[in-house]
Amino acid sequence: MSTPILKSTLTVFLALIFLACSLFIPRSGSTPSAADVEKEEQAVYSFFVSGHDTALILQDTSINISDDRPQETVDYIKSGMKDVSKETLDHFTERNRQPGQLSPNMDLGVDYILINTQELAKLTRQPNWREVLNEQYPNAGGYLVFSRVGFNHTLDQALIYVAGIAGPWMGSGSYYLMEKKDGEWIIKEQIMAWIS
Repeated sequence: MSTPILKSTLTVFLALIFLACSLFIPRSGSTPSAADVEKEEQAVYSFFVSGHDTALILQDTSINISDDRPQETVDYIKSGMKDVSKETLDHFTERNRQPGQLSPNMDLGVDYILINTQELAKLTRQPNWREVLNEQYPNAGGYLVFSRVGFNHTLDQALIYVAGIAGPWMGSGSYYLMEKKDGEWIIKEQIMAWIS
């Protein structure tokens, strides 16, 4: 075989090997699959409900970020969380533009009850709503409200809003920056949004 043909064949062969190998190298900017995001979202939710020894009630619809001033909410999060990445904050904002339906099939490691927002609104308009809630759902210590979880592309940083409401004038809501360490989600930073 002549040298020019050998060089051309070798060049084509090396280019094909390079192309084939590059297809299997994970890209840092690649978007995770919806299934992976859903799995990690449930793991983050699970962090907040683990060890719950009362009846666990969740609002069935996730909360969206401030309807009236979303940029103010984003600025507040950025000012209070020095380690939140732009991609995590952007994903959080994108996923929370509209409320989302929580799945009744989430694997949170504990039993839970989803209550729709209309039922909660009707319930909480009553001055003794905590007693009414406990009559309908014995041992309920109130209810939790989650946002959708925003992640970075590597699914090792998460941003979530969680509110716990125990009764009239008894609750709080906070934003949590989570970090995945050794396969477990932990709180890295927290800023309070409100308290009553």
